[in-house]
Amino acid sequence: MDFSLLIEIINIAVIFLASFIALIVYLYSKRDKKIEAATILLNEIYAAEREIVSIKKNEVISDYTFILPSNHWNEFQYLFVKNFDSGELERVSDFFKSCSLAEESVNLIRSYLPISMNQKTKNIQDKLLNIIEKTTSKEEYEKEKEKILDIFHKEEYCFLPHTPRKKLFNYLQNINFISQTSIGEKFKNIRDAKWYSLFI
Repeated sequence: MDFSLLIEIINIAVIFLASFIALIVYLYSKRDKKIEAATILLNEIYAAEREIVSIKKNEVISDYTFILPSNHWNEFQYLFVKNFDSGELERVSDFFKSCSLAEESVNLIRSYLPISMNQKTKNIQDKLLNIIEKTTSKEEYEKEKEKILDIFHKEEYCFLPHTPRKKLFNYLQNINFISQTSIGEKFKNIRDAKWYSLFI
């Protein structure tokens, strides 16, 4: 056998092997990105659904209320085109859009909280000063003060912005959860893919 022919065959084999390895590395990196995306999206879905249940149950919005602080669906959506049919993709998009709208309402409500708290404090102080001026004894003052404080602490309507709150609860009523559906199962199967599963 001609030595130059052997070298040419070896070169072709090395190029083929290098190309094959590059293809495997590319496919595994694409697969890993999809697994990572499914993990991130599932975490966002679980957190949003948990927060929505809590808000509906307790009807409390605080500085720690976040429905969807980050939304990666638009960034990763293209990775799942082969895994979901058009209806499922639309349902996931609707879930994330609705959660984003609800998050905007939560942010608006949260932005009012410091203003409301300051106004509430000022109103209480004004009322207490009025009571001081009108009462003649410490017992009478304490009795009137307790009445005023009881009213202020029970009253939420005046201190929470009603329109954004109403919008928020409308959004929350219309959000269809997806973690316990076939969509959630598909995300879980992708997230939990075995190391040897090249195509997911």
